[in-house]
Amino acid sequence: MFSQLDKTFYPGSIAVIGASSKESSLSYQLVSNLIKYGYKGSIYPVNPKAPSIHSIKAYPDVTSIKDNIDLAVLMVPKDLVLKTIDDCHKKKITSVIVITAGFKETGKDGLKLEAELIKKIKKYNIRLVGPNCMGIINTHPDVKLNCTFVQGTPIHGGIGFISQSGALGAAILRTVQQNDIGLAQFISIGNKADISGNTILEYWWHNDDIKVITLYLESFGNPRHFMELTRKITKTKPVIAIKSARTSAGMKAASSHTGALASSDAVVDAFIEQSGVIRVNTTDEMFDLARAFDMTKLPSGNRVGILTNAGGPAILAVDECANYGLTIPELSKKTQNKIKSFAPAEASVYNPVDLLPPADAAAYAKAAKLMLADENIDSLIIVVGPPLMLDTLEIASAVCDAVKESEKTVMLVMMSQDDVIPMLKTVSPVHPPLYRFPENAARVIAKMYDYKKWVGRPEGVYTKFDADRSAVKKIIKKYKDNTYLNSEDVTAVLNAYGLPIISSVFSKNTFDLIQISDKIKYPVVLKAIGKKLIHKSDMGGVEVDIHNSDELLRAADRIIEKLKSHNAESKLEKFMIQPYVSGGVETILGITSDEKAGSMIMFGLGGIFVEVFKDVNFKLVPVNNVEAANMIRSVKSYEMLTGVRGKKSVNIEYITECLLRLSQLSSDFPEFKEIDLNPFVFFAEKEKCSILDARGRV
Repeated sequence: MFSQLDKTFYPGSIAVIGASSKESSLSYQLVSNLIKYGYKGSIYPVNPKAPSIHSIKAYPDVTSIKDNIDLAVLMVPKDLVLKTIDDCHKKKITSVIVITAGFKETGKDGLKLEAELIKKIKKYNIRLVGPNCMGIINTHPDVKLNCTFVQGTPIHGGIGFISQSGALGAAILRTVQQNDIGLAQFISIGNKADISGNTILEYWWHNDDIKVITLYLESFGNPRHFMELTRKITKTKPVIAIKSARTSAGMKAASSHTGALASSDAVVDAFIEQSGVIRVNTTDEMFDLARAFDMTKLPSGNRVGILTNAGGPAILAVDECANYGLTIPELSKKTQNKIKSFAPAEASVYNPVDLLPPADAAAYAKAAKLMLADENIDSLIIVVGPPLMLDTLEIASAVCDAVKESEKTVMLVMMSQDDVIPMLKTVSPVHPPLYRFPENAARVIAKMYDYKKWVGRPEGVYTKFDADRSAVKKIIKKYKDNTYLNSEDVTAVLNAYGLPIISSVFSKNTFDLIQISDKIKYPVVLKAIGKKLIHKSDMGGVEVDIHNSDELLRAADRIIEKLKSHNAESKLEKFMIQPYVSGGVETILGITSDEKAGSMIMFGLGGIFVEVFKDVNFKLVPVNNVEAANMIRSVKSYEMLTGVRGKKSVNIEYITECLLRLSQLSSDFPEFKEIDLNPFVFFAEKEKCSILDARGRV
């Protein structure tokens, strides 16, 4: 299917407008890169003063070129960019890259200039990369396009790389050969005036030249669209994002526990995890993983074989596998006996298989084939230790030949052999992904297996419960923006959506408390209530396990005294009396809102220490049943829910249901910017589960 971006990535002709004859200039280097890399199309330098550049005829302006132009690269001064866009339109050019800087990244004047640029390209129906970018690359043998000004020779592969940072893109392009990174396409999106990361994601999704997508983004223009798009893409090809991509919004309102915990990084984690995107911490980790997706197959299981000539690296690999939930099974007796037939008597043949330092190419190749044929093994890490007397390039080449027919996952580790890594491509163009250390290979297998499970994971169902929407609508109409609901209305909202808030009795003062104290069923909890009493426990506003009316009145006096000591007595609006609940597991369920991403739901370990332990998980609303169940399993305290030290498991299915009900409430009424259900106590019996405290803000 034709896309307008085809002319950007697969151009038959390129005009470099602003090309210079000065060897020190960026435009001279860009034209040089086009020529040196072997661009298959026609190049048209545009310079009003130079007759030729790099021995190619130059033109005074783009309209002087008689032939059709697919792509224009603008490297003119910023004040000439708008005029040049007009010329491109006259020439019927619909794809443009603006390398020139000096736009919104420079401040108010640059922002105004960029706005005018956007207005023009929309009027002319031009797709624009940049401004303030470093160009694009397409390594396809029929294109051979290096349209950047950075030194380095891209090598062909299946990785697509989107970079918002020019410096990071430049660093990667200078080291791809040394690190055995095979690029398919690269784009530096700069200021994203038109073409954004989401634009390229959608384009590469349907592009067979791209096997794996990697991206470095400093900001997300539309996080929700990113999530919805990548959720579809990742079911067919992996997407890897570097960790430092964060939202710029952050959380403005942090008066609730949920809002306080929802840092901008938690927002990014939420929609990245929900989309199936693999989030990494460093560029090294990103490309470690990317080249594995590009060069080997997904592991069918979590069982790893390790083949080595040194014990130390094998132990490191075993430890890292264990850290990531991978297993190291013993090989079958049949495989062990076959390896014993040619291995030294001192060799270990169980798994890891240690052939000892004298192991040559033939021994490595035989052992690798046998291990891959073993039914107990899903993936194989082959470690070639630092070179002694043997030719390790010969060993690596023999291993590549031995494993190329296997349908299993293979990783090759060449320790202390930086010189060998770029050489292997020449002797064995098709080879397993290469790593310098065994731990890297183990981590990659674990993440690939996680991705395989994501691909096979059920889509999930968005459940709709019966709810009294009209009752909630009436309640919301009573409140102005940025207002907390009173306790009675919070209770009514939760009841309308079937969320089990505990029954409560209210008293405006201690005199009213005396009047109702004899009618209460003890034991109870007494709480200070007020819209501005945010964290009442911190100020002594909660008294528990009260057994009679005398204790109740004394508890009320203690609360008032403690509030006075915090200068918070004036914030007390009334008292709340609730049945005292003991046992169960305290959790927190909540809703908060991000400026860009929208509403998010939270689940985690609750109670007064929620902001200390921060054992919580976020998801963008709405969530389905699979996502809700994963939220529960993902918290570190999950074992507390399933039962420890003889305690029964709480009703985890009911936690899932409550998350889905809260998600539906948030979807139906996005006016709720904060909801805190903390503590929400869960038991094994559904009927005993209840919300002990709740807040809501519209």
